[in-house]
Amino acid sequence: MGTRLKVPEEKPLFRLHDKPLIRYVLDNLKGSRFIDETVVAVSPNTRKTTEYLESLNEDLKILDTSGDDYLKDLSYILDYFERKSKKDTLLFINADLPFISTETIDYVIDYYLKSDKDALSVIVPVEVYESLGLEYSYEFNGCVPSGLNILRSENIIQDENQLVIKKVELALNINTIPDSEIAEKLYHKYYI
Repeated sequence: MGTRLKVPEEKPLFRLHDKPLIRYVLDNLKGSRFIDETVVAVSPNTRKTTEYLESLNEDLKILDTSGDDYLKDLSYILDYFERKSKKDTLLFINADLPFISTETIDYVIDYYLKSDKDALSVIVPVEVYESLGLEYSYEFNGCVPSGLNILRSENIIQDENQLVIKKVELALNINTIPDSEIAEKLYHKYYI
């Protein structure tokens, strides 16, 4: 829903440099050498986003969730994929990570494929946030969850590795207007 952003549009459609946030993520996923299928989870809270995605005429699957809360939606998504196969690898990425590059996505997936655990969470050191003046809502052992995770397609508690990556592109979730202002300033570094 993007309640912290406090704008009239749905968060995935919030524009950074005249382009919806979700468009950046979709473009960067499209370039990955590992991604076979892109599935976008939507909810009753993101009907305009669903309309936008349907208008793209791209090879996307849209999966409707309840939108009640993150964990309930995650459980629903895992159930959905588990019914198809328990052997799939699922990359989860938030729609508010416009700067995450295809190279970083592929690096994370490659790291995961070489690891010995079923799940991977990507975390970013607090100092990356502090160097940009970004606020964060959760910190554990000096790191912040990035919004990029990998799970097996099973709805069970999965043993996970944590990958610490000290990159601005993973820290810049657009959660507030000040975040978007910082992102606008950094836009030219990543896209020009």
